[in-house]
Amino acid sequence: MAATTISQTFAWRTSALSDLGVAPGTAWLFNGSLIGGGLVGLPYAWALWSAASDRLGHIRAAAYLLALVSMAGVGLAPADQPLHVPFALAFFGLAALTAVVDGVARFRLPRGKLSLLTGLLAPVAWPVWLGWLGRGIAVPEIVGAVLFGVWVVALSPERPGQPT
Repeated sequence: MAATTISQTFAWRTSALSDLGVAPGTAWLFNGSLIGGGLVGLPYAWALWSAASDRLGHIRAAAYLLALVSMAGVGLAPADQPLHVPFALAFFGLAALTAVVDGVARFRLPRGKLSLLTGLLAPVAWPVWLGWLGRGIAVPEIVGAVLFGVWVVALSPERPGQPT
């Protein structure tokens, strides 16, 4: 969000968030935040894996880990690089998958149902925005990123391995 604020050229209706990763004034902040965020999340991926008590728990941990790696990959391969699109597609898909798997695993709990909902809403933002509202992809990108953040901060297991 800080990069969108300081950018002189970014526009929510016509830009992609990744435009910030190649602009001289924002590339360091945008790319650095993606790489740093990926690194900061790694210990929680290990905690999820270590505490997993079943196959869904391991799938959740693996999807989360791969989402973090993909997020860092977006920062390491800005929009002018060939690997950017595969990393970005992987991030958005894996972020949603993480929440969906968590939601299925903990569906009997209120947080499980909310996790499932966040995982399903993220991909829906794309056709809704592109079909009716805008040309750029920044809005569905931020929806997916925010929903992933909501899952990490508010909906993911507080104590991995414990149903919360």
